Amino acid sequence: MSHRLAAAFVVATIAVSACAGAPSGSPGPTSASSPSAGPAAAATPRSSQTPVARPSPAATPPAASGVPDAGNVDEPQSGRVLSIETVDAMSVRATIEDSDARAWRLVVAGVGVRAVDRLEIVVETGDVAPSITATEIHDGRIVGVMDLSGFGDPTAAAGGCHATLHVCIDSDVFRLPTDGDGRLTVTLTRMDDTSPLTIVGGTAGWPGEPFILGPWNDTEAFPWDAGAAS
Repeated sequence: MSHRLAAAFVVATIAVSACAGAPSGSPGPTSASSPSAGPAAAATPRSSQTPVARPSPAATPPAASGVPDAGNVDEPQSGRVLSIETVDAMSVRATIEDSDARAWRLVVAGVGVRAVDRLEIVVETGDVAPSITATEIHDGRIVGVMDLSGFGDPTAAAGGCHATLHVCIDSDVFRLPTDGDGRLTVTLTRMDDTSPLTIVGGTAGWPGEPFILGPWNDTEAFPWDAGAAS
């Protein structure tokens, strides 16, 4: 069931600004007189030339921004981005990114009457290493918590499956935030595709004191429908 983590999505927005050209001045009237012209010629009034207006260079319009990937749920006001990538017919790679976060959460839930069944994966910054927990919730009640913090240790918990949602996680498929990029990636695998599910990403910071989490801020739900990844 283990899936080795592939590279996570990187979503970039490019802003292009254009500069207007400087306006050009209108040329003044010009005239020429022949050095051999006599007094009669000098007395003859010169015909004036009408200045020709030259249009200024048009300003270059700003380039249009690209269309975001359909698998992204973006919260631009906070910088939170949830990206969903199909791995195969039964698996997706979910990434929640927020460079200001100190904790990251991915929640897989049922739909309709099964919305009270959830699998919550939480990664929180620690003083030595991040803590990782996976909480199994049935009918709104916690029935089990897996501590995956030592996922690099062969003796640590390897992962597990939600009993009613039939979604599994494996410690081998975690990609933790590194170098301040604020990106958590987890591969989720379904044991069947009979029921629609949703995936929500959330982040929290330390608005007051270090290690005291502020409120969670969640993205919109991404629908993981039955057969959608096939």
